[in-house]
Amino acid sequence: MQSRIEKVRSDHGLSRYSPKMVYVLSGGAARGFCHLGMIDALEKSGIRPDLVIGTSAGSLFGALYSHFGNVGDVFRHVKNVMASEEFTEFEKRYFGETKPSDGHVQSRTERFFSGLAGTLKHGMHFGKAMVTSAMVAEKDAFSIFNKIFEGITFQTLKIPFAAVAVDLVEGVPAIFTAGEGSGNRGTVRTIPGPDGLMRAVMASSAIPLIFPALEIGGHAHADGSVMSNLPVREARTLLAGQEVFFVGFDVSAPVQLSEDALSTVELVLRLLDLSTRSKQSADRELVDVLLQPVDRSYHWSSFAQYEEFLDLGRRYMTRERVTDLENRYLERCAANVREDTSASRRFFTGGRLKRLVAKKP
Repeated sequence: MQSRIEKVRSDHGLSRYSPKMVYVLSGGAARGFCHLGMIDALEKSGIRPDLVIGTSAGSLFGALYSHFGNVGDVFRHVKNVMASEEFTEFEKRYFGETKPSDGHVQSRTERFFSGLAGTLKHGMHFGKAMVTSAMVAEKDAFSIFNKIFEGITFQTLKIPFAAVAVDLVEGVPAIFTAGEGSGNRGTVRTIPGPDGLMRAVMASSAIPLIFPALEIGGHAHADGSVMSNLPVREARTLLAGQEVFFVGFDVSAPVQLSEDALSTVELVLRLLDLSTRSKQSADRELVDVLLQPVDRSYHWSSFAQYEEFLDLGRRYMTRERVTDLENRYLERCAANVREDTSASRRFFTGGRLKRLVAKKP
């Protein structure tokens, strides 16, 4: 199916007025499966991006989509990984439950945070704990990411892609994308070698206290959501000087009401979450179309609900929302035609644009 957008973008005379279509994917842990549902609906409507950029879960699913080029293959790959012995063992080790002698069932996550709270009470600085303490062991993190990215590199991507992490030494966002050589400084960076894409996504997905920070070029890097959970500013940096149409895929959950009695760790994590949301609210104003499918809270590790999240993303992308996205893109094209300095081109191109988009797909 060819969308009205693709008709314009593939037309020799009109393509010059067409901005690049960029998908900006937010973090959201297990809710990231919603990204696949929304992209699938757009794909079936004949809409495809020129660039995908993501943070955290957005970087993971964005990288896989950029490699396979379609959601069906991504989902099959993810299901195979989740059914694998490596993932089963990983999930059991880190997210399984135990039943101590007192009868209280605890998940590995609860046990880890209880232990970390005790460590902090005995004097460890929280900033140091973020880097040196993580629930998931580094070797296990590499093992599961190696499984996910087996045979997938920057060179295999069908769609250009970038992952956003945070350089904890310089205190700035780091945009990792394909490129020649090794660039470890500045905002836009490259990681050489066949594991460059995997390492970029690992860094972008290194949730503080859950996954270990990743060393790249001598600097520790962590989850991009710390500074840029909806990386539209980073996308603008990457495409500086180009005409761009940004579609923001925001799978953040609504803010939950908090109990009065929070532990030290819970309080710090809540402050971090609220700080992240403050910048994200500003970033939402910078996209041309904002998609927000999640209307209630889910635990970040609800990976077993992946089919529910996928369906939620699909259902959110109603025909009306897809049409609205198309209309906004075509309005931008029409505005670019009106700004052409040639009166004859404005006249003939404007008429051609109207005729072309008026035709039914």
